[in-house]
Amino acid sequence: MKKVFFILILATLLYGCENELANTAVSQDEKITKFIESKYAESKVVFNNGVNRIVLEEGDGSCFAAPGDLVDFTYVGYPFSGSIGSPFTRGDMQAHLSSDEMISGLVYGMEGMCPGEKAYIIFSCKYGYDRSVAGVGRDQALVFEVFMNDIDQE
Repeated sequence: MKKVFFILILATLLYGCENELANTAVSQDEKITKFIESKYAESKVVFNNGVNRIVLEEGDGSCFAAPGDLVDFTYVGYPFSGSIGSPFTRGDMQAHLSSDEMISGLVYGMEGMCPGEKAYIIFSCKYGYDRSVAGVGRDQALVFEVFMNDIDQE
């Protein structure tokens, strides 16, 4: 009986955490929408599966990134809480455009990008990290400034 009771309490706690994360994501999505409307109303914005890409510089149009492609890009990651915070990560990366190799927010955000394109990719916590990374919690909305260097379509 104690075992069943323990399992019920654990399930309730897990459900509560996931429900809280879902509520946080909804609030973050609202802040993201307001931010884009106030600062980037005139910019090209691409919305894909809950992720926003604000095109800062158009690419060369030679090819468009699709799931499974090998993408080579430069990035800077920022926390987002209604505005863009201080960078927490930066670098160059080459990876397949898949959730096995990068967080889903970047996967959805980079779909359709071209070499030479520079964009902000903004998304709520449900498309971010599964755990805290570099001081950024799993409940944090994120912005990645991405420059697409090259795409190897596979």
